[in-house]
Amino acid sequence: MGKRLAAKGHDFYLYSVNPGWLPEREKTAEGMTVVRAPGNVPAHLLVPKAIREVGPDVVVDDLAHVVPWFSPLFTSRPVVAFFRHLHARSLPGQVNPVMAAALSSLERAYPLVYRKSTFVTETATGVRDLTSLGVKEERVLRILPGVSERLKPLEKAERPTLIYFGGMRDYKRPWGSVAVLGELLKRGVDAYLVVVGEGPSLPKVVEAAKPVKERVKFAGRVSDEELFGLLGRAWVNLHFSVTEGFGLSLVEAARCGTPSVAADAPGVSEVIREFGIGMVGRDVGEMASEVAEVIADRERWERRALEGARPFSWDASARKWEELFEGLLAAEAQG
Repeated sequence: MGKRLAAKGHDFYLYSVNPGWLPEREKTAEGMTVVRAPGNVPAHLLVPKAIREVGPDVVVDDLAHVVPWFSPLFTSRPVVAFFRHLHARSLPGQVNPVMAAALSSLERAYPLVYRKSTFVTETATGVRDLTSLGVKEERVLRILPGVSERLKPLEKAERPTLIYFGGMRDYKRPWGSVAVLGELLKRGVDAYLVVVGEGPSLPKVVEAAKPVKERVKFAGRVSDEELFGLLGRAWVNLHFSVTEGFGLSLVEAARCGTPSVAADAPGVSEVIREFGIGMVGRDVGEMASEVAEVIADRERWERRALEGARPFSWDASARKWEELFEGLLAAEAQG
């Protein structure tokens, strides 16, 4: 979205965290300016300085990691709060109970911190989450995300191949992919699994895969191009997260003609059902049956996935964001 707005002549600044080897400030080839703070905590502490130096017309606070940026306290300019999902559902198991309670309290403070802000979210689930926190629905705008145009369907693997790709964290339950594979093999379905990604939960997945290790490939961390190739050749994408803001990986798979079978969860189920890009299951047995159904009618599901991914465009998303910014500035000018 930022690249597209920059291409239209807008000055777009991305405030981020430096992993340690990138410039503190740089102009990208696409025309954006990236400003990087020297760590997660300094990033929050230096927000006033960053806003003061840029002097923006509009500020967007991305609430992807629970702790708000508190930008309304440091600027009189319009602030948009970009809300992904309710973190209270995914914090247990990721952090200790005391930290989870503290972060959930911060999340419940969003309506107070952003009491004059417009909220943007990607799903109807996100809208409901915000209203449950006390944000009035008329202050919430839904904007669909886009998906990379480099994703495209490829010739499928010769044998039924499942893929799991994403963060290896407990709330994403990646070991479920191995459980589904095992259930399929018990039923005589000739299937293979590719697991893509790294993270703290990877050892659990490796341990779970020992009984079926001949049928599982651990690809680790891969480049975008490698991932796109694996996605394009896969028959089914598996997803087990307990919650997602949108489940963008489901749409990425669909753009490759790969339908998803996912565990029923907020954000995830909505995307699959609304756009028809796969099926949702309540448990491993039901999900295995759904995967078998996709395998048996692969070409029809491939067409459904491609059709369902059609509405997702970064060009369309950028236009919606631009309209929002222009509306906020026009309202401000009118007093």
